[in-house]
Amino acid sequence: MTLRYRLIALAVLAAFIAGILWVASHYHDKWQEEKTRAEAAEKRADSSEAITANVIRAVTIMNIITEANQHAKEQIALESSRASRDIKAAVADDDCAKRTVPAGAAYRLREYADSLRSGAVRAAAGQPDR
Repeated sequence: MTLRYRLIALAVLAAFIAGILWVASHYHDKWQEEKTRAEAAEKRADSSEAITANVIRAVTIMNIITEANQHAKEQIALESSRASRDIKAAVADDDCAKRTVPAGAAYRLREYADSLRSGAVRAAAGQPDR
């Protein structure tokens, strides 16, 4: 073989190696981009899962609070009914219970009941008592 053929073969071999290196570099860059994209997607998925878990926890807490409040309201209504029944039984034979309540006393009792209700509304709304 002559020197000329050896140089041509060497040039073809160098071009082939350069092509392989370029292809390897190109696909390595693509792999790096996909790896970065996949990692970002994983982070977003983890963040979404954490947010969803927090929302579910908050809803669960709200449900527990609502159930507790409902139970408390039922207990208050039951106690009020018992108290009313006990008072009626206690004053059933009392002749004072058959008389009408004076208008001034009834008005004062209504005022007192209204003040209790407004105090309950203020406490429920988070307003401080005065």
